[in-house]
Amino acid sequence: MIGWRDGNGTVHRGSLFAAFAALSRGDAWSFPALRPHQREPWHSFVVQVAALSLLKAGRTDLPYDEAPWREMLLALTPAHPDGEAWTLVVDDWTKPALLQPPVVAPTNRAEYKSRLPTPDALDMLVTSRNHDVKQERIAVASEEDWLFALVTLQTTEGFLGAGNYGISRMNGGFASRMTLGIRPSSGGAAAAFQRDVARLVEHGSSRPERRKDIALLWTVPWDGTASLRFPDLDEYYVEICRRIRLTQTTDGSIEGRAAGSKVARVAASELKGRTDDPWAPLKADGSTSHTPSGAGFGYRQIAYLLDKKKITLPPLAELQKGDATEGLAIVAAALVRGQGKTEGLHRRAVRTSRMGEWDGLGRDPLDRIGKVAEERTVQAGYAAKVLRDALLTLIQGGPDEPRLDDTSSKKKTDRWMERFDAFIDDMFFDDDFWSEVAGEDRNHLQDWRKRLCGAAGVELDRAAEAAPHADAIKLLAWSKARTEFNKKFSKWIAEAKHGK
Repeated sequence: MIGWRDGNGTVHRGSLFAAFAALSRGDAWSFPALRPHQREPWHSFVVQVAALSLLKAGRTDLPYDEAPWREMLLALTPAHPDGEAWTLVVDDWTKPALLQPPVVAPTNRAEYKSRLPTPDALDMLVTSRNHDVKQERIAVASEEDWLFALVTLQTTEGFLGAGNYGISRMNGGFASRMTLGIRPSSGGAAAAFQRDVARLVEHGSSRPERRKDIALLWTVPWDGTASLRFPDLDEYYVEICRRIRLTQTTDGSIEGRAAGSKVARVAASELKGRTDDPWAPLKADGSTSHTPSGAGFGYRQIAYLLDKKKITLPPLAELQKGDATEGLAIVAAALVRGQGKTEGLHRRAVRTSRMGEWDGLGRDPLDRIGKVAEERTVQAGYAAKVLRDALLTLIQGGPDEPRLDDTSSKKKTDRWMERFDAFIDDMFFDDDFWSEVAGEDRNHLQDWRKRLCGAAGVELDRAAEAAPHADAIKLLAWSKARTEFNKKFSKWIAEAKHGK
């Protein structure tokens, strides 16, 4: 049983098939049992499964009732008409269970020696940033707790040592599967589901050659010794990376069992994440999928992702003819992992505005957004340099030229530089940004430089108040720092008198 919350806040419960129906009707705005890091894996899972089922059925409309969803999902697994592939616990391990591959031979069952008493033991085993991914133990786990943990593990996990290989849809075992997409900013999970399923069905219908027999990888027997070939997989394949089976204990609760593998489930390491993942941005040169860093998705990272000279957008991050010109958000999300650690759960939704006002002569509004973001980022970088130089002059006691290679002094400036950067991040995608995107006739460049100057000046003043020097030295240092700061910013702002 899965619980979902509708737009009025009422919680409903039903089967997996009922959850698909609720998403299709627009009733499932959220899933209360989802933990933050499970949100995007669950979205990807339901969208891919729905798109595969609609393409298989040869239809484009989303059924509103549970029965047709049951019929369509069972049609994806014709070798298992009794629904084992969609059931969480199946006693016969020669048959699949949901996201759990069958054994090749009954004797393989003895290889599942690792006991997983709770979903927490299954999901996200490396968590060094407890404030991002809470390591709370689920004492009494429900079926949906196990389901969400399974989805997250099997579709996003990386390499965790010998026998624990990661997924194919990222650039290496220590990379991350990230999401970059366009979403409706209202309507919750259901609106995002409907939008993305429609796009995948439309996209998939135009590529019949990419439909393959192997789409749900957990339906294929696996003893851990053989990998699946990437060319044999449907482009929307839902993968698994671990040998897991759930069992029911004598008291009626669920626990998991895990076995290692000698190879990755999908032989695709040479692709470096270029697996046609509909949410995965690629390097513009086509070499690899993009791997986000622990810095998350600040304004610099969003500007980078929207820069077509650096990144090729995935299909679901492109504006489509059915998308509205208002009420959309650009969503970037990832649980960033490193070698033996987790570097934070990051998610940002940038709400778009006024895109319909831009007369781009048929050009992509996202390209316009990317260019404005790139220009603003360049300007912010210069302002940060001027502020850093002024802070170094202040901290070093007022030399004629600050010592830029003084790492100790630079470290002392960090708190004001970080505040300045945070201020930029807060105001970056504000009304003035969207005014520039819309092409409003005003001097956007000079306005942005003035705002950067004001924000930088606030941090320089704060640093002066906290400076530890004696009054005479502090006054001299402050005077030199402020004079040079004002000189550089005044000239810089004046140079933008006529805009770009």
